Amino acid sequence: MKQYGKYLVITGLIILGMFLSYLSASAWGRMVQQKDRVMFYLKQPIALEDALAVAEQNKETAEEYRQEQEEKKPPLSFCIWGQKEDVMLSNENLSRSFMADVILLCGSPELLFEDCRVPVQEDSAGCLVDEKAAWELFGDMKVVGKEISYEGNDYTIRNVVPGKEGIVAFQASRALIEKNTKLEGAQSNESMDGVMQRLTMHKPKGYSVYDLESSWNHAYGFFVDVLDLQLLRGIGGIVMLLFPVSLCFLFGCYLYHLRASLNISSRLFGHFTVGKNGKLLQGKAAAVGLSLMLMGLLLFFLKDMVQIPDDYIPTRWSEFSFWTRLWEIKTEAVKLLLGMPKTVLDSHWMGDFFQTLTGGFLAEALLVVAGFLAQLLKERKT
Repeated sequence: MKQYGKYLVITGLIILGMFLSYLSASAWGRMVQQKDRVMFYLKQPIALEDALAVAEQNKETAEEYRQEQEEKKPPLSFCIWGQKEDVMLSNENLSRSFMADVILLCGSPELLFEDCRVPVQEDSAGCLVDEKAAWELFGDMKVVGKEISYEGNDYTIRNVVPGKEGIVAFQASRALIEKNTKLEGAQSNESMDGVMQRLTMHKPKGYSVYDLESSWNHAYGFFVDVLDLQLLRGIGGIVMLLFPVSLCFLFGCYLYHLRASLNISSRLFGHFTVGKNGKLLQGKAAAVGLSLMLMGLLLFFLKDMVQIPDDYIPTRWSEFSFWTRLWEIKTEAVKLLLGMPKTVLDSHWMGDFFQTLTGGFLAEALLVVAGFLAQLLKERKT
């Protein structure tokens, strides 16, 4: 009975590892869904006046592009944004207030909030809130069309987005600058300018991240650094694959060590070998074939998800300076991701990345323990 109990423990470890691997794959899948969006960090905060001017200029360029219908590169689709922390919002009708994080937008809100196209760039009186802010201010989720107050200004809620962070977002406008200047003087305007240091851009097919960076720098002159989430997706993908690849490998080893007494070779290839050695060789060949089939199926399902970026491929594999330069670039990218001021919206990709790593490593550790226990049982039998 003790032996059966140990087999149950091994089976339980593998099942738990599969569940953790599923959680890791789910988090990595959410990261992959964002690969058509690129985030940048402005080297210097952009003044709100300049952010509005850039957004208006890009809007005019987009309108000209639609009217002319010429075969040229489409204009960039982006959103300049920043965060003000711990801002007091109020619902004067219900005498309720709530400390929230405010996201100032200059551009398309859909780049920051999934399937959310309001408030549009011209909407200086609209805002969106997340579920937590809606509940704290109204005690309800159906609050579209209702009003909240922020720094003496009233805003109409256009949409409620999923989230428990407690945020409100609205479009920055010249009217907002004028109102804040009248209320608090130049100090308020400076505090708003200091937060506009992030840029999220849509990545069309056929464009690289560095094409977008070059186009932005050339068109507007506000230099940016790439937030290399592509690197994090790559690291997360490798960790996520540890468990399924190792499981296929261990299963292949198990099949490889099966003896001809299981008659696997006869079922797959027929009876055409003679002697014990022939059957053993044939059984091992069948095991290798099954293992290759499993690996092939795994690669087939992942072929569209795993891609090597062009900047990771050298012109010559013997070019050692390329690998040194690539290492330095990626090291600086990691330092930027770790050292930059974080916003409430960064918690999404950070949470998905750490869930991918945690689930992948724990699943692999459980599989190693299960394999070690199985090996001990095998040695005791012999």
